[in-house]
Amino acid sequence: MSKVRDRGFALLIVLWSLVLIGLLISELAASGRSAVRLAANLRAGAAASAQADGAIYQAIYHSLSQGGDHWPADGSTHLLAGVTVRVESLAGKVNPNLASTTLLAGLMQACGAQPNAAKQLANAIIAWRAEAPTKQAAAELQAAYQRAGMAYAPPAQPFADLSELADVLGISPPLLACAIPEMSLYQSGDPIPAQAEATVRRALTLSGQSNVSGYIGSFPVVAILAETASGVRRYAIVSLQGADAPVPYKLLAMADGVVP
Repeated sequence: MSKVRDRGFALLIVLWSLVLIGLLISELAASGRSAVRLAANLRAGAAASAQADGAIYQAIYHSLSQGGDHWPADGSTHLLAGVTVRVESLAGKVNPNLASTTLLAGLMQACGAQPNAAKQLANAIIAWRAEAPTKQAAAELQAAYQRAGMAYAPPAQPFADLSELADVLGISPPLLACAIPEMSLYQSGDPIPAQAEATVRRALTLSGQSNVSGYIGSFPVVAILAETASGVRRYAIVSLQGADAPVPYKLLAMADGVVP
């Protein structure tokens, strides 16, 4: 009787061992399939990013070309081996790191601020990017931010990202929603009316700069956006210095997503 019980117990152990082995094999198989899928997705993503990058460099070539294959930086859509590409000039944008107080005030006013409020906002933007003229002025500025319930003060540094404008004292979300699409940190000079949207043209008129006709900066700057059929989006900011220049272009930024 004892031998029968021992054989039954041994059989039970064998069965449980087989079940455990089966579970381990299933888990390993599932993990293997997940790893294969992950590797395939990573490979496809890398290939799509490389495809988009290649399209951006082709777009730079077309932007520099002076022949029939030249692309104007007018936002037109082009198709390169399945990648949709757009080249847009930034010459019509306002650079908050370079713009004058009057131009910034004009932009705020064009976005709906009253003239006095627009001037105050422009001064606040200038105070964010520039060092205060005196220690007393810096202390007063810090006190103004503290009274508004903010735990910071202007850094006296250029804007590193347009999103920082949301931290400037007094700028409301509606004003930001209007102003940020008309700005760029890469534009090398004052906006050119002929290449600007209506809001910037009005800002130039209000600031008395509506007759600007050329780049104050050295070279035109363009934004290039490439999107693959799988939805991968890559953008580049490029300074076009000319096909005959020792360095025809300079890549200022390149990343995933939409143009900042």
